[in-house]
Amino acid sequence: MGTINLEIKDYVLTSLDAAFNADVVQSVCQRLNIHRGKYWANPNLGSRLNTLRRSKDVPRMLQLVKQFAEEALSDLVPSRLDSLSVTTSQSVVSRIDLEIEIVRLTGETQKIPYFVAVGG
Repeated sequence: MGTINLEIKDYVLTSLDAAFNADVVQSVCQRLNIHRGKYWANPNLGSRLNTLRRSKDVPRMLQLVKQFAEEALSDLVPSRLDSLSVTTSQSVVSRIDLEIEIVRLTGETQKIPYFVAVGG
């Protein structure tokens, strides 16, 4: 079984026990990585973040990235999560950092760091 390393955005093999503990994190990352409309079973699954790679790196991109991330994660809230919030910041040129704070149905809170490349 593998998990996604958020720094390199690639799978890292782990044991089965560790993989089942991070299933919600995997769901969040997959929804942000899948291109919206490309998944054959559900055309509403995924995000439009891939469209921002060739856009200009301007301040309004922070709001656009936040909207695209919230749109991609909106279907997780009633079924798998109690709530989620997305905050954006930019510390490096051509990269927008997301901090996704999720509250599981059990009440546990977790922060997931993620980044989006913008400005080709």
